[in-house]
Amino acid sequence: MSWKTRSFRLLAAMTLAAAPTLAATAQEPAVEAASGATEAKAKAEAKLSEEQVRLNLESFDAVWETIRDKHFDPDLNGVDWPAVREELRPKVAEAGSMDEARGAMQEMIKRLNQSHFGIIPSSVYDAIDGDEDTDRGDGQAGLHVRAVDGEALVVLVEPGSPAEEIGIKPGWVVEAVEGKPVGPVLEKVVEAFEDSTQYDLYASRAVERRLGGPVGSERTATFRDGDGNSVEKTITLAKPRGTTARFGNLPPMQVYFESRVIDDEIPYVHWSAFFDPAGLIPKIGEAITGHLDAPGLVLDLRGNPGGIGAMAMGICGWLFGEAGQRLGTMSTRDTDLNFVVFPRPRTFDGPVAVLVDGCSASTSEIFAGGLQDLGRARIFGTRTAGAALPSVVVKLPNGDGFQYAFANYISADGEALEGSGVEPDQPAPPARDALLQGGDPALDAAVEWIRSQAAGRSGG
Repeated sequence: MSWKTRSFRLLAAMTLAAAPTLAATAQEPAVEAASGATEAKAKAEAKLSEEQVRLNLESFDAVWETIRDKHFDPDLNGVDWPAVREELRPKVAEAGSMDEARGAMQEMIKRLNQSHFGIIPSSVYDAIDGDEDTDRGDGQAGLHVRAVDGEALVVLVEPGSPAEEIGIKPGWVVEAVEGKPVGPVLEKVVEAFEDSTQYDLYASRAVERRLGGPVGSERTATFRDGDGNSVEKTITLAKPRGTTARFGNLPPMQVYFESRVIDDEIPYVHWSAFFDPAGLIPKIGEAITGHLDAPGLVLDLRGNPGGIGAMAMGICGWLFGEAGQRLGTMSTRDTDLNFVVFPRPRTFDGPVAVLVDGCSASTSEIFAGGLQDLGRARIFGTRTAGAALPSVVVKLPNGDGFQYAFANYISADGEALEGSGVEPDQPAPPARDALLQGGDPALDAAVEWIRSQAAGRSGG
């Protein structure tokens, strides 16, 4: 087969690294919307060429064989897989349009009745991946965006980054990059993921990729500032924040760590990914055990795409004084892995607040969801990506994308995080007005809760 794994997408929560990139649910309506063609338009399309039909059949076979060989359940949920192929392959051969061919492939996947398996139309696949004429590279602007009310809202500007140096502020809105409006890009993502928990993940990805490129190159972007004025900024891209970590044959991951104390009493800890365990875990442990008498602890997983699942168990060991706690179970075709917490010699016993958002995925969801299920933490922010399963996206011969999972994960409460995500106990979405005033709704809510807990214990 001529199809290949897309290098920018490898999401795993057991021993692999996770990074935000393309995904699709197995919901047929989303794919129909993503194709951007109504039934009337599909009928008006020219008949597919023999070459297009051939590529569609190759794509169908690639999807069918991948699920047969790599699905985590060898019984495929009891589905008669050969019969599905016999029934639906002729529909691909006879399809009069790409929509019809995709529909047959999507129908095949739908028989599994599972999320994290889906076809991504090439138009959406390419839109989220970025413009073909945009140079690729590791350079970054140092700003992070989230889709809020249909706009690309800047929620974080990294200290010392190119974005900070030229005066870009949280609360600004990205309107265009290199003269191309980002609104149509976000609309394309909405079409594909409006009903999916992964919308935030891919909307953010689509915009931030356009702001990236080779280190030292420039990107010109138009913003709407705090006064509502359009401001054009030219950003010289720099190396990503943090250090480059590698694991096995996976692409390198940038890892950075931040720790500070809020109001001289509440430790705040943030790390960018569950990666580089030898370098990261001791820093997290020191930040936690150095403040065992603090009134509470804030762990910030916003924007954290996940990574090595075993790290969730190791970090949680500083938060439990008793043995035997289990975050959940991950199952592959060959084995089960129980995420069991082993207490450390010194543990933090006070209130724990965990911050998450729609770009918290994979191991971040296992970590936050496990602490929530066990009653050990209160979750603040917005719903996570619902992308807990280890999965990959490959590009099919016909140009579409195909996402499939090769493991399953069930939380401590017996619920699947995939396709649903971790719901915050206290919703606190990013708000433009608050960001412009220097606030952080999720962090502010977490600090207020910790103080209320301290007041309650002291009888105040």
